[in-house]
Amino acid sequence: MFEASTIFLNMNWWMDKLGMTGSRLQLYNACTLLFLYLTVRLIFGVYMSYHLFADLDANGSSMPIVLRYFYRIANYSIILLSYYWFYLMIAAVRKRFSPSKTDKAIKTE
Repeated sequence: MFEASTIFLNMNWWMDKLGMTGSRLQLYNACTLLFLYLTVRLIFGVYMSYHLFADLDANGSSMPIVLRYFYRIANYSIILLSYYWFYLMIAAVRKRFSPSKTDKAIKTE
């Protein structure tokens, strides 16, 4: 489920290779990619991590404490990376679809 956004990332890459960079279809694809990434990886992922940690705390007495902390550190790292990647994805979409300085100069003339 966490990879639901990957197909849209791959489609975005193919659109770049096929010369469709900046097209309306690529904009719609980018919006879908961002929406899915936000809902699946960031919101649902944090929700599932919370439940994982609650289960580990409730039933983890039979598990070595080092292993429990390893799971926490690994999971927190993935969550932080996901937020950072989301920030980079937003920056890439804004860069790709914002009007350039020459476009702005032409409109003002």
